[in-house]
Amino acid sequence: MLTRRLPLFFALLAFISAVTINLHAQSGRTAPTPTPEPSEDQEPVKVFTEEVRLPVVAFDDYGHFDPSLEMNDVLVLEDGVQQQIRSIRHIPASVLIVLDVDNQITVAKDTKTTREIALRLLSHLKNDDQVAVLQFGNGVKVLQNWTKETAGIPEVLRTQLFGGKRGRLSEAMVAAANMLKDRPAGSRHVVFITDGIETPGGKVSYNEAVKQLIAAQATVHIISYTALVRQAIEERKTKGPVSMGNGKMRDPNIGAPDPTMPTDISRGGARVTLVTIDTDRAMRRWYKKYSDSAKENEERLTSLAQETGGQILLPTLTDDMLAQADKVAGDIGAQYVITYRPTRPLASAKTGEYRHIEVAPRRTGVTLRTRRGYIAK
Repeated sequence: MLTRRLPLFFALLAFISAVTINLHAQSGRTAPTPTPEPSEDQEPVKVFTEEVRLPVVAFDDYGHFDPSLEMNDVLVLEDGVQQQIRSIRHIPASVLIVLDVDNQITVAKDTKTTREIALRLLSHLKNDDQVAVLQFGNGVKVLQNWTKETAGIPEVLRTQLFGGKRGRLSEAMVAAANMLKDRPAGSRHVVFITDGIETPGGKVSYNEAVKQLIAAQATVHIISYTALVRQAIEERKTKGPVSMGNGKMRDPNIGAPDPTMPTDISRGGARVTLVTIDTDRAMRRWYKKYSDSAKENEERLTSLAQETGGQILLPTLTDDMLAQADKVAGDIGAQYVITYRPTRPLASAKTGEYRHIEVAPRRTGVTLRTRRGYIAK
């Protein structure tokens, strides 16, 4: 009896299977394909974006921003080979303001002036720009992370910007490079307000810091105290250890001079300053060393700004220091972003490979400035 029922059972089972398969086919569903587990020996797949975003500043013959730049107006060379430009446009900028609050020296440089420069720069940036603020003095500190809402930044600068006793510019550069990594390429800017002095004992070398900042493809703008500080030190030096007084009475109401006192010094309560003697030789040597270091760092910072397509500004008056904020904001606002697909694919580049860039105007009356090159990752 059991033997007779077996064929009927198998026929029913086949019928149910056929109906199930048909229903799945009609609904468009398919059985999921299992994802193969990656082998430990497999190398990670590298994905290359075959596009270069090149920041270019455009001015006319009068130094004013040129708003009419078009693709046919620009020639781009990469390692001497002409590139085909795909687009040219403005995009919102990402501006990282880095404030040096190292107060080793108080001649011409002070935290209040640094704050005022930052506030003035902030007031000229566009509404769509993203802004962040770093300070370095007793270490590197983020005062404001990336934001479009800049209304609260002035209060942050007034209440959280404090002077320190060491200047580790290299560490600030590395921190800046890390903060810029997730910003849109082509619109990254760093504005340093600094004298460039490095306190010994930092965790990173200057050369390594510069390398990381260049790899971040940021345009570096520098408002430098170096010329202002060196000028102030030179003025102190010209006075020498001995300087003459002004010969004026301090208090005209003091009585007649004492006739018993020597005639070469002031009488009657030291009414007249005849001579001032600076006996602090160690301080004079320290100022000279600081001045020499400022000059050396000025040269290094100039090279960094030129490499990245930015500028270093070297005012000699405090009021001019404040005015440099206007120039930097104008530079940022005058920047275009040019895109092109390099004729030599980025996928073929070696790790750390550097490619040289040149731009030239194809239209008279236009001046262009960009970075000297980029690292093809």
